[in-house]
Amino acid sequence: MAAPTNEQVDGGDALLTAVQSDSDSDPVSEDGRLPEYVVKLVDREIGGDLKSLKKVGALLEKLTAENKLLEEQVLTVSSSVPLRVSSALSEAEQSRLEAESLLQRERLLSNTLQQHLQGAQPWADSLGQTLGQLDTIDRHMKYLQCLARIEELSDSIQQYLMTSSVWDAVEAVGSMAHLDLGLKESGCAHLQAFLRETLAFWHKILKDRLAGDLQEVLTQLQWPFISPPVDSLSPPANVQENYSQLELLVPQLLSLQTSDDLISEKPQPSRGVLPPDTPLSLPIQIMILPLNKRFRYHFTGNRQTNSLNKPEWYLTQVLMWMGNSSKFMEEKIQPILDRADAKINAKVELCRGLLSLAQEKLAHDAPRLLYDDALFCHLVDEILQFERELRTTHSYPSMLPGALHILLEETVFQKWLTVERKMAVEKVDTMLSAEGAWSSQYRDISDMDELKAPDCAETFMTLLLVITDRYQLVAVFAGPAQFPGSAEGAGG
Repeated sequence: MAAPTNEQVDGGDALLTAVQSDSDSDPVSEDGRLPEYVVKLVDREIGGDLKSLKKVGALLEKLTAENKLLEEQVLTVSSSVPLRVSSALSEAEQSRLEAESLLQRERLLSNTLQQHLQGAQPWADSLGQTLGQLDTIDRHMKYLQCLARIEELSDSIQQYLMTSSVWDAVEAVGSMAHLDLGLKESGCAHLQAFLRETLAFWHKILKDRLAGDLQEVLTQLQWPFISPPVDSLSPPANVQENYSQLELLVPQLLSLQTSDDLISEKPQPSRGVLPPDTPLSLPIQIMILPLNKRFRYHFTGNRQTNSLNKPEWYLTQVLMWMGNSSKFMEEKIQPILDRADAKINAKVELCRGLLSLAQEKLAHDAPRLLYDDALFCHLVDEILQFERELRTTHSYPSMLPGALHILLEETVFQKWLTVERKMAVEKVDTMLSAEGAWSSQYRDISDMDELKAPDCAETFMTLLLVITDRYQLVAVFAGPAQFPGSAEGAGG
């Protein structure tokens, strides 16, 4: 291997010197050895070949340039930081001055506004008083306008009745009724009382007049039908005129329904388990009057027909009236209601009115029979039979309360359960102790199954079916939530 030249040796020394000068943070160790990264740099750039020492000059220039660039960057950053800080401080000072200026303006405006409000307060107080006076005058004006409207309607009704303009009078009464409804939340007690008295006055006159006309027409049409109606071969000559009058009177009475409900409104008396009663439509109320009178004549007071041990008398009578009247209600009254856009089922409405008579009577009699098991059981049987007939034959809606609801009053219902349980236990004891209870009635028939059920088993199943059938009516038409414990009673 050729010996290195002086130039190469000098270049190597220069490289080592440059590397050492760039490595102030990691100087030569105390034992004279170069740092590891210097050794790696020399090994990477020059290697073990001494001929590569000619690269030392270029490497030295490169490192020198990089070192100079880094120094310039450090000097640039060091000189720019104070300028930026100074600029930021200047901007902050400017912002502070602007904020103080804004605060000063705000205080000035606040003081000015406060002075303005203090100066305007007397004007505001005066304006408030004026507005209050205007509001009072406005309410007085409306009060007087309402009084004038009442007087106007009252005068109109009087004129219409004098000229026999019944429809116009009915419409005026309807307007007065709607005015009454509008005043409910007004708090004008005296005005409401005056309006209600005026409305009641004219309503009674109109209602009595129309009711009298309707009763007269119904009487000529053979109403009420106490017995099954028979089609006459020669109807009365004025029958068509009567039906024309009927078609005129029923809608007029329907138009008085709102005022009638207002005048008749009062706290509903307690009806036990029965829901609140919705008022009957006015025409049906009038149609039921003669039947109501007959019912009270026969089934109240000291009449022989008013017997506690014969509830079937009045229950059957109510069902007969329903049946006798159903054809007339469906064929004559229902079309009139439909043409008047009244959402009323004529047959159901009549049944509801007649049923209320039976409900009232049952509610009065049932508590009087709680201490007589025989009469009470008879009453229950008749009510169940009546309920079944009402729902099936007369198609009375299940959502409306029937006679069965009377039995769901707490005291009456508990009595019913007790009696049912007692009678069921007695029947079971009698059934099991009877002669031949454990033998089959088919024992002499040879072709029957060998596992012949004894008579007591068949009788017991019949008893269960009867009890289930009785309570099934309660579940269908009254709802199971109204009679807790009924399953226990049925099982007993």
